[in-house]
Amino acid sequence: MLPTGLRSFLERDPPRLRFGLATAAAAWLAIVLAAALDLPNGHWAGVTVLTVSQPTRGLLFEKCLWRLVGTTAGALVGIGLLAAFATHPAAALVGLTAWLACCAGMSALVRHFRSYGAVLAGYTCAIVALIDFDHPASVQHIAFGRIACTVIGVLAATAVTGLLMPPSGRRSLLDRARQSGAELLERCSGLLTGSLGAADQGALLAVVARLGDLDAEVDEVLDGAPGARWRKRRLRNLLASLLLVASRTRALARSDDPVQAQAPPELKALLGQAALRFRYKDFPGSVPLASADGRPAVADTRAALTAALADLRDLERAPVVGNGPARLETPLDWQGAARAATRTTLCVLPMGLAWLATGWAAGSLMLLGTCVFVTLLSANELGAAMIRRIVLGVLAGIGLALAFRAFVLPHPAGLTVLLLALVPVLCVTAAGLTFRLTAVSTVEFNNFFLMMSQPTHLTPLGPPLAHQGLAMLVGIGVAALALHLVMPLDIERRKRRLRQALAGDLAELAGGASGKRRANWEARTLSRGLRLLAGRGRRDRTADAEDVLNMLERGRTLRAPSDAFEGRDPSVRSVA
Repeated sequence: MLPTGLRSFLERDPPRLRFGLATAAAAWLAIVLAAALDLPNGHWAGVTVLTVSQPTRGLLFEKCLWRLVGTTAGALVGIGLLAAFATHPAAALVGLTAWLACCAGMSALVRHFRSYGAVLAGYTCAIVALIDFDHPASVQHIAFGRIACTVIGVLAATAVTGLLMPPSGRRSLLDRARQSGAELLERCSGLLTGSLGAADQGALLAVVARLGDLDAEVDEVLDGAPGARWRKRRLRNLLASLLLVASRTRALARSDDPVQAQAPPELKALLGQAALRFRYKDFPGSVPLASADGRPAVADTRAALTAALADLRDLERAPVVGNGPARLETPLDWQGAARAATRTTLCVLPMGLAWLATGWAAGSLMLLGTCVFVTLLSANELGAAMIRRIVLGVLAGIGLALAFRAFVLPHPAGLTVLLLALVPVLCVTAAGLTFRLTAVSTVEFNNFFLMMSQPTHLTPLGPPLAHQGLAMLVGIGVAALALHLVMPLDIERRKRRLRQALAGDLAELAGGASGKRRANWEARTLSRGLRLLAGRGRRDRTADAEDVLNMLERGRTLRAPSDAFEGRDPSVRSVA
């Protein structure tokens, strides 16, 4: 019988424990296969497994795809860079910096694994170009090894973790969306009956803020699953419709006009019935929404509720061909892209110049550490907490790699011995991946341990390992400081930019914006509003929810006169 403590650990989160064990086993298998094929830097196969492995099968396949795309693109650019500038290091540095800046900027324009593919294309180019910069003739060999190891890692991850992990978390995400929708509609019904106190209204704002968290999870959960694009659009439509219901119900309840503020009893009842339809999938019958009440505020609320129920019905059926209507319009974040590109340039270029000026033999690895670190995080909005976790993992990985080569295997050993010696390290990996708090540090720990220990080579390649480790630490340390000091990026700064964009759209409406800008105002506000609500920043999230609802209602008020003048029905068009 297992000890009580061990049994408690195993029962705490069995799926994550299984994920950690499967990932560690797949990484070891990939390294063995790469070593058997005598590929250069065969540890890259294990690194691939550790970075692509995901808790669901759909996410694994999607990330594997973008890993292959990014690796291939970066490797080809790295080959071209050295082919063109092998004898001109300064020109090569400028070209590498420009490529990294472009990739960092692109990663800020797209979301989730497409962003990962852009990041990977950037630092793969740096790896291929810098890992053996003094011998440009070997660049094609290195690039081939990188691509081949990536393929092996993808196959190993797919064969092991792909078989053991569940297909997707779609059902869990949809259930949470349904329950959040039910709670929101119940509180909206209470708002119209006047039964909500100040604390209850704060709870309504908390539910509204939760919609932003669900929006942030849509890509993380649904990517790679069958019908992902179709489901993502409809789930985001549902979140947008619920946000509109909250906004319009709240405006109706708070109206200064007594006639407008008096909601018809059937509307209150319909909100309650719709809440039951959300909470219980087998709730009998449909919710009738027809009404003779022609007041704009009531009609707007009914239209938003109709759209929310239609979105829920869409999500409960199988995906079909076509995308359907979209209630969100996501503007490209050109300002964020420019900041990411500038941040990357300001970090990479000075480090490259320092390497060229000093002529340090391990200087290319110093620059490589900077390139990988800054490209990976230049568009990441998790800020200091993520950097700290990564740096801790890097320090532990480099330290263990130096000790591994100095004390465990101080002399050249057979490949079998090298590979068996990795088993205890990968057991630690399995344990680290089991907990969300240590997962990021664990991945970086393994990546840098494998990079430094070079387990598929009997003796380490390149400069002395101590010099390599020092170079990596200097490069990563400088990049970490730069990300804190040079145009720092975190959730609160992103929120400020979103609030500025929302305020700018309102100013356009107030100034008489016409055409597509006015017509698509609500779709842009819904998209930016959901993104503003997501995340765990220091700001009180209920205050963010209050601001988003106020902006939606203020914009609707500003747009209503021109819509009425042109003979349009804003309540219909806004949810079409």
